[in-house]
Amino acid sequence: MQGRCVLYLTAVVVGTLLGAAGCHSGGGSCAAGVRCDCNGGTDCYQGCADGDGCDLYCHNMVHCGGVCGDGCLLECHDVNDCSSSCGDNCTISCHNTVSCGAFCGANCQYDCWSVDRCGVRAGPGSTISCNSVTTCVVECLGTCQVSCNDTNPGQVTCPGGASPISCANGLLACGSC
Repeated sequence: MQGRCVLYLTAVVVGTLLGAAGCHSGGGSCAAGVRCDCNGGTDCYQGCADGDGCDLYCHNMVHCGGVCGDGCLLECHDVNDCSSSCGDNCTISCHNTVSCGAFCGANCQYDCWSVDRCGVRAGPGSTISCNSVTTCVVECLGTCQVSCNDTNPGQVTCPGGASPISCANGLLACGSC
């Protein structure tokens, strides 16, 4: 199952990187500190021209994706498929879609809700939330905390293939609660 998740995420992110830009503000290359909004149409693939600090927003279309460096905001909703790739200290939100996939670095905050399939590979110090999701697959590359409310099934993998621990507050954790 883990191998399929990694292949799925890889395919989604690679598809994003190879896709044609369809961004309504910024032509696919967005500036740091300014919200880059993409909506309507079929495909939108956004990138952060400055590398870090972008605010990518995509909604009401078929396929959407964003690639950014550190300290970015990425939000996606009301699309079929949404993919994100981000460095450290990013906040990613994906909701009301069929599928969401993300790669994010250390201290990532990833929120996925009202989605059929969610998959994320997150760096150390990350917090992941899956709510009202049919399938949520999380791979933590270090310490992390995962909340899987109303999710069936939720699968969390810790470094080295270790199983997560159950915390008193209902979270699953790689490392300590």
